Amino acid sequence: MSASVLFFRVLLLASVACGIIGSFIDGVFPSLIPKTLADAFEALPPPPAIALFGASVLFLITFGGSVTAVVGLYLFQPWSRPLALCMTALGLLFHPLLGPVVESGWSRFFLEVSSLLWGAVLAMSFVSSLSARFVEGPRADF
Repeated sequence: MSASVLFFRVLLLASVACGIIGSFIDGVFPSLIPKTLADAFEALPPPPAIALFGASVLFLITFGGSVTAVVGLYLFQPWSRPLALCMTALGLLFHPLLGPVVESGWSRFFLEVSSLLWGAVLAMSFVSSLSARFVEGPRADF
């Protein structure tokens, strides 16, 4: 396995790991969010039911597609790059559907790092020397 393939895969897996950590850290360590801020957030009215339904459907589609895209990118499948771009765009729709959020600095840190690494992975898949591997398909040299 070449150094560029290893670097690409490390970035991909680090992006996923940071995203998972950032998504769950506030639930695991609720003390990261000040109680007064958490109470104020809980006092907000919930989003409309149609927005929650839309977000739920969007989550199922985006989660499944994103997992598929990550596996495809890892294996250099030709369909994975456009799928990853589509899932990235769909994921952006969560923000207006769910409204305001409260997250700790650590959560934001890991989510930002995940986003930056994901951008690097997408850029590498399209414009680096690795882009040829996506056209040729997977190789036996994992």
